[in-house]
Amino acid sequence: MPLKKIRVEELVVDKRIIPPIESTEDVRKTQSFIGRQSAIKALRFGLDMDKEGYNIFVVGLPGTGRKTFVKHFVSEYAQKKPVPSDVAYVMDFDDPQKANTLFLPAGKGVEFKKDMEKLVENLTEKISKVFEGEDYKARRKEIDEEFESEQERVVNDLVGKAQALGFLIKFTQTGVSYYPFKDGKPLKEEEFAALSEEEKKRFEENEKKVQLLIEAATENVRKLESLYKERVRDLNRYALLFATEEFFSVIEEKYPFSDVREFIHKIREDIIEKVSSTKKLAELEYYFKRAYSINLVVDNSDLNCAPVVFEDTPTYHNLFGKIEYIEREGMLYTDFNMIRPGALHKANGGYLIVDARELLIHPFVWDRLKKILFSKQLEVENVDTAYGYSTIATLKTEPIPLRVKVILVGTPEIYELLHEYDPDFEKLFKVKVEMDWELDTTVENISDLVAFITDYTREREILPVKRSAIEKIVWYSTRLSGDRTKLSMKLGSIIDLLEEANFFAAKRNSKYVEYEDVARALKEREERLKLVVEKYDEMFRKEDLMIDVTGKVVGQVNGLTVINFGDFEFGLPVRITAKTYLGSSGILDIQREADLSGQIHSKAVMILTGYLGSKYARKVPFSIGVSISFEQVYGYVEGDSASLAEVLAIISAISKIPIKQNIAVTGSINQHGHVQPVGGVTEKVEGFYRICKIKGLTGNQGVIIPKANVRNLVLSDEVLDAVRNGLFHIWTVDDVDEAVELMTDMKAGIMNKNYEYPRGTVNYYVVQALKQSHDIAEGKGKEKKAKKKREKM
Repeated sequence: MPLKKIRVEELVVDKRIIPPIESTEDVRKTQSFIGRQSAIKALRFGLDMDKEGYNIFVVGLPGTGRKTFVKHFVSEYAQKKPVPSDVAYVMDFDDPQKANTLFLPAGKGVEFKKDMEKLVENLTEKISKVFEGEDYKARRKEIDEEFESEQERVVNDLVGKAQALGFLIKFTQTGVSYYPFKDGKPLKEEEFAALSEEEKKRFEENEKKVQLLIEAATENVRKLESLYKERVRDLNRYALLFATEEFFSVIEEKYPFSDVREFIHKIREDIIEKVSSTKKLAELEYYFKRAYSINLVVDNSDLNCAPVVFEDTPTYHNLFGKIEYIEREGMLYTDFNMIRPGALHKANGGYLIVDARELLIHPFVWDRLKKILFSKQLEVENVDTAYGYSTIATLKTEPIPLRVKVILVGTPEIYELLHEYDPDFEKLFKVKVEMDWELDTTVENISDLVAFITDYTREREILPVKRSAIEKIVWYSTRLSGDRTKLSMKLGSIIDLLEEANFFAAKRNSKYVEYEDVARALKEREERLKLVVEKYDEMFRKEDLMIDVTGKVVGQVNGLTVINFGDFEFGLPVRITAKTYLGSSGILDIQREADLSGQIHSKAVMILTGYLGSKYARKVPFSIGVSISFEQVYGYVEGDSASLAEVLAIISAISKIPIKQNIAVTGSINQHGHVQPVGGVTEKVEGFYRICKIKGLTGNQGVIIPKANVRNLVLSDEVLDAVRNGLFHIWTVDDVDEAVELMTDMKAGIMNKNYEYPRGTVNYYVVQALKQSHDIAEGKGKEKKAKKKREKM
């Protein structure tokens, strides 16, 4: 069967699909949202859907520009929406332990706050002048004198009537006292006792009358005092209203809103009450500044559309606001001025964007957000109070109607976790926006990528990018995607590459970012990360890790693995060996027996067991033991990409036919022997090339990969040059027999209707070896039976 060797032309991106430009300076039309058409459609639906629960969850991988895309698009969308009202907290004069809300048109809040500050500054001085005025003093003196006159009349009347009844009245600080008298002198106890019974009786009867007179007089004095206070209050009301009318009328005329009118009315009444009940006006100055101030928590004066708020640290207080306290003389105090807004206050009437992961790692935030979205009301309540962990007296804030679209940005794992374990999630976040992590390498998409690069260079004022550099960036994008037919949407990585290339271009005083700058940026990045690779290469060089890249060996194949260190991954060859023996039939996976393999690898071994059985054990049982091992691998082995190499090693071990060591193998197989694609093929090819280079390139070395993996090869320039110059080769295979022929230089052999293979083929020798093993096993079995029969005789 023909074997396919890959040509260099098949391993590079066609440069003809890149726009015909010399540099990004030639790009006129730009595109903000590269490859986001489906995401834009879903996001626009969520933003347009003005129904309960239609909040949005944007799903995408980190580094794909999720947050930038959402912020950019939502900001553009918000331009069509009106600016919401300003919001302020003010004192509730009926209950100072509460805070009321005040809503004003956008931009009026800050003006109203300044006007109220000016009013308070002038208030004390104006009131002082009123009370110090001659008119007020004259009227107050008249009221005081009338009160004193009436009070004196009541007292004199009481004294006269009491004297007529034989009693003297004495006024003390504790009340009114009375004493019987005779001949103008108070009677002592012994004198009163010496009186006749008739006189005593008369005094006792008159005493009851005096008590009634005192009660009546006391009641009259109380009425006089009440009337006096009312008259003083009316005088103060008139004086204060007259004094402050010019202030408040200007404010009411400037802010003709019901909220403001009601607030101003409350202030007027409070001023009258506080001034009337306070002896020293100077004591009210601090009170006026605190009580009549405006705590403007939402100031939309700088906006020209609906707000878009991105909260990058969504703690409880950052999202929902908080109430602060001050300590005075060991006590904690607070008022409405110490209410601090959260991101929800600022985003109300617009859009709030939050990183889902950050949201979930802060305690109580997710639970509180759900409650607020369900209730559609926002109250400021500290977390300790909201969840019953504090008994400190605090403010009660008036709820603010909430009208906000919440947009969470997170990974697929977080979305699935919330969807699976929180029944409220689906009720609140009904719109899912999925961000694709890759695009097809079409002319249109590459043009969009070039437009994105152009936008970025112009926005950040970095050097224009030459066509040669763009070609290298496109190559890097396909390498990130792991597929030459796909462009990666990890735009953050592309931006990093642009910045680093610009740095090197600037260092050499170039006016453009060119190919050499991008290549150097990639090289420098690799140099910063490849210390571990160098350590491994040193072990291969010293043969601490054993790999043959020349010759032929029975039962030994060079497999390929990928090592991932998070920010860097690279390929390493690994020696896979197989040994056969008589005894227990079947395949013994040493990695699995040592608990060093995962479930996928174990499944792969079972699949190749099924393949070998169906291919070679049609007439003869698979009565031979086989052990396979990854030599010098002491970590965990997972995946099925080594199953093709494992089956080649087993076939070689059974047939005793040596296989080439200058060719490494990767690929998984199914039970039919078809070779399936695997991951990390680029790193694997480059990894084996690197080891061959260390040990010496011979011109016949290379790698076997699945045919379906050709499009996944995005190789470095060095490896491409080696392939172009015939120093290194890449073969593709569709089934196991193709790999067998390449590795042995023998025909694999096709099974006929009698389940037999042509003599002299590899498969023929495998079947013959199995027959021989079976015959030996059968012969030993017959000998044992004959021996037992002789022993019985």
